[in-house]
Amino acid sequence: MKEIVLRGKSGSRGKAKGVALVSQDMIAFGGTPNLKSGIVEEPNHCLLGKSIRKKILLYYTGKGSTGDPYSCYFLMKYGNAPAAIINIVANPTTVVSAILSNIPMVYELDQDPFSIIESGDEVEVDADEGIVKIYKLD
Repeated sequence: MKEIVLRGKSGSRGKAKGVALVSQDMIAFGGTPNLKSGIVEEPNHCLLGKSIRKKILLYYTGKGSTGDPYSCYFLMKYGNAPAAIINIVANPTTVVSAILSNIPMVYELDQDPFSIIESGDEVEVDADEGIVKIYKLD
C-alpha cells in the first residue's frame, strides 16, 4: 500500500480516518444534505443520493450562509456529519461549522487533493498538524 502525505492549514483541530467522498460541487450544510439522514438531496448535485455520514469529505469550498454552522451542528447531533473536511479554500462558514461540530478540517494543501484523492480512498486527517495521509493500493 502506498502512502501519500499532503500538508496544509488547519481550520478546525482534531483527527479522523475514513473513506473519502469527493465532490466537484460546493456544499452548503444547510441545503445540500438532509440533516436527519446525511444523504445529499440537493437537485443536480454530483453527490445526489450519497451519504456524507462519517466520510472524509473533499470539496473545493463551502457555499453556505450564516445558518450553515447550525445545520452542521444538527448533522453532528443526528450522527450524520462527515468525519473530516478537506477544502481548497476555507469558507468562513465552513470553518465555523467544523469548529462548532468538532469536525477536523484542513485546507490549502501543498498539492491539489483533487488530483490525488478519489472517492473510496482510505484517508487520514490530522488537522492538529495540518496533515492528510492518503492510502492507495499499489
